[in-house]
Amino acid sequence: MQLIRQGAEAKLFKTEFEGKPALLKQRVPKAYRCAQLDERLRKERTSIESSLLRAARQLGISTPLVFSVEKGKSEILMQFIDGPRIKDVLSKKNLKICRQIGSAIALMHESNLIHGDLTTSNILLDGKKLFFIDFGLGYRSNKLEDKAVDLLVFKKTFEATHCRLMPKGWEMIIMGYLKAGGSDGIVKQMQKVEQRVRYH
Repeated sequence: MQLIRQGAEAKLFKTEFEGKPALLKQRVPKAYRCAQLDERLRKERTSIESSLLRAARQLGISTPLVFSVEKGKSEILMQFIDGPRIKDVLSKKNLKICRQIGSAIALMHESNLIHGDLTTSNILLDGKKLFFIDFGLGYRSNKLEDKAVDLLVFKKTFEATHCRLMPKGWEMIIMGYLKAGGSDGIVKQMQKVEQRVRYH
């Protein structure tokens, strides 16, 4: 196996599954947490993430195919997506991608899936397909506020990472979101949350 990335929550290894490139996500222990609590949390997050990846895929959103889950080891073996991050390829020449992103988020929210860490680093481009990855902080919720915060997190990271594309890029994300059935109420709630954060 080849270690390709190590973050605060997990190590990512490039490996193989039945002769095909695969990615192994291994959640790492947290020394500062009680060992029993840490083990339980890592198992829960592993189970939830694999469930969300499958659920999003069933909605027609491209996500890595999950090959196997080892809860005891806090590991997910999944399809390896060999494509660049949207963060690295998004420009004024391909802003239509923003509408596709907004549409996918709307589908998730309509089915009460919260990604939890929406950034252009967590969306890959493989050919013409957008793959949403890293649902490690995701969960299910039908609350307006949770969906609004999910959008706001994305807006903040989009604004910081793609300042040259703001506000046009963000406007296209919201356009795609609403056109795909995303609630205008969620967008308005996002704006209210943003105001609360700004003035407190």
